Amino acid sequence: MTGHMSLHYAGVDTAINDLDAHSKTMHAQMEDLKEYLRSKIGVELIGAFSAAADTLATQLESSDKAMTGKIENAKVALTEIRDAIHDADMRASTHFDHVKG
Repeated sequence: MTGHMSLHYAGVDTAINDLDAHSKTMHAQMEDLKEYLRSKIGVELIGAFSAAADTLATQLESSDKAMTGKIENAKVALTEIRDAIHDADMRASTHFDHVKG
């Protein structure tokens, strides 16, 4: 039997899944923009504009890596929170079942 807190850890699961989905979307958009910029270098963008586009593409890549790391850390933290809520819920349920019993 699960306790009343099961909705809380289900909500955390939803948050983890949403965070993961948004992360993948942002990563794909950053990749698309980076590739678009790099495709214009030396074709439509020449000289200083080409260098600026390359710098921006490199910064996008670095930002994407940093964002991905922070999102992974957030997912780990949310998972730990979910597990703690679940464990507390199970202990409370067991305790109340024993007391009723």
